[in-house]
Amino acid sequence: MRNFLIAAALLTATPALAQMQRDPGAMLAGADGNGDGMITRAEFVQSRAARFEKADRNKDGALSRDDFKRLARFRPEAAERLNALIDELDTNGDGRVTRDEMARAPTPIFDRADTNGDGTIDRAELAAFKAQAAARKQQR
Repeated sequence: MRNFLIAAALLTATPALAQMQRDPGAMLAGADGNGDGMITRAEFVQSRAARFEKADRNKDGALSRDDFKRLARFRPEAAERLNALIDELDTNGDGRVTRDEMARAPTPIFDRADTNGDGTIDRAELAAFKAQAAARKQQR
């Protein structure tokens, strides 16, 4: 389960990955590295990099199917989504997502929450994003 949660946190890089994120509002709030109530794009990317480090279970500097073998045994549907994640972010087609590939990946959740496009998510934008996410969750 822990591997799944770590992997889910990584799923903020692209739209396909965002679907796996259970609580994107909490993930965004957790990216506020200096605790000032404002989340910059740099803080978000840094937070995503930290999640990458945790998910790289074999510490080879890349995310691959090898990092989630146990998950594949117990949650095959989650493993399929992770395979889609790897395929989507793997820009050089080697079957692995490197730190560099992750760092260059889009940030659609951040972009959706940053409604005024100033590169920072303030408290009001975060609250609105959380409310929208909760409403979408209830519709499912």
